[in-house]
Amino acid sequence: MAASPAAQAPLAPARTGSAAAGPRAPEGEAGALEIGDPYFPGLGNGGYDVEHYALELELDFDTDEIQARATLRARALADLASFSLDLYGLEVEGVLVGGQPARFERPPPVPAADGKPSKPSELVIHPAAPLARDASFEVEVRYSGSPDVRPDASVAAFLPGVGWSRTESGVYVISECTGASSWFPCNDHPRDKATYDFRVTVEKPYTVAANGILREVVEAGEKRTFVFASGDPMASYLVTVSVAEFEVLSAEGPRGIPVRIYHPVDASEEELADFRRQPEVLAFLETVFGPYPFEAAGGVIAYESIGGALECQTIPVYGRGCNLEVIVHELAHQWFGDAVSPDLWRDMWLNEGFANYAGWLWDEHVGGEDAYLDGVRGAYHQLRRRKVGSPFDPGVERVFSGRVYTRGAMVLHGLRAEVGDETFFRVLQSWAAENRHGNGSTGGFVRHAAKVAGRDLTAFFDAWLYSAVTPELPEFGPSEPEPSAEGERSRASGGG
Repeated sequence: MAASPAAQAPLAPARTGSAAAGPRAPEGEAGALEIGDPYFPGLGNGGYDVEHYALELELDFDTDEIQARATLRARALADLASFSLDLYGLEVEGVLVGGQPARFERPPPVPAADGKPSKPSELVIHPAAPLARDASFEVEVRYSGSPDVRPDASVAAFLPGVGWSRTESGVYVISECTGASSWFPCNDHPRDKATYDFRVTVEKPYTVAANGILREVVEAGEKRTFVFASGDPMASYLVTVSVAEFEVLSAEGPRGIPVRIYHPVDASEEELADFRRQPEVLAFLETVFGPYPFEAAGGVIAYESIGGALECQTIPVYGRGCNLEVIVHELAHQWFGDAVSPDLWRDMWLNEGFANYAGWLWDEHVGGEDAYLDGVRGAYHQLRRRKVGSPFDPGVERVFSGRVYTRGAMVLHGLRAEVGDETFFRVLQSWAAENRHGNGSTGGFVRHAAKVAGRDLTAFFDAWLYSAVTPELPEFGPSEPEPSAEGERSRASGGG
């Protein structure tokens, strides 16, 4: 058996300096053009930490163009002569740093593997004066154009790209993993979380939904500006704006948390019935995962099928036809994926395996132990027959596969059996609480579980998490192997 990845040295952080050795140049360094995630070379940036984004957008549905301004407040992590933001396509009209005009450039894109034209994906900014280490600074980027989805290797088998999607009914933003930069300049990696404000202007009768709390709606003739604020740190891929002719279903969640469901005006009561149960689902999830981590909850129901659903923070986006199973999955992500986001995309099972397991817990809640075991048993036989591999580090093309979702959930079932219910739920709740608004890694979770359990769990995780196949469970009977299919799954088949 190979050594557990948890015991290996962690990935080195992305370099923020120049390649040359020796003392730092007095004029500062060039911030790194990537954050250092092996699944997405070139994604994210180094040299700074964004603390807040203020996004102002005006949409023109006649031309499918936006006029926009993004204002970022950030802190320098090194003396910087330049730094970069991720921005896919779109036309940059001007940049200010600290209120002063700054020179900027768009490096030419790397040619696409299929030979199709690529769009620029970086915005390199040269402030008028170098930025000192630990200094706070403000960046204003004015830009415009027609946003489009960004190609993403993790969804290439079933989607053309991720991010800003224009449909017949309006606009929906589903950005996992790399799509945030399709519509605003950002440090597009979960490691760099920030708070957000939104001001989105549209023509009547369109309505805007976005993350956080709706603060006000400003009426101006035939236009309206929707103002939202999201006060909890958020990973860029979870940021969303939806625009369509929505109606709003309002409710109250645990401890008075506001719940707003944006839905098509022609949605039937049957379509809305499961969504009306969100307060009930949230109340249950609090009993197993701890307090809901955000200031608001809800969701957007698109008019069209948009490739399943995504757990956008406080406001998941659902394709039309999603049911209670998907709602439970996306709401569980508010704890695992949103409040605690992956340190690297190879750690995706900490999102999807946990959310998938939440579905089995819901089955247990409404149907008892037999219902829970029915779900686990079916997953077990599927995993054994198909010889589905480890959920950790599955490869970018399998980020949304059964080895991440189902095998990941099975790891948690095994852990529950190993340590018992009382310890198991303390592991989950303390993991969510201690890493809230931050990131978690696979090695970090392994160490955390052992600490809470008060004993060495190396042998358990070697067998259940890192091994080539799920361990045999005699109580579930034999499983006949079949040709490996890796349990492939797309977001279109269920939750994101």
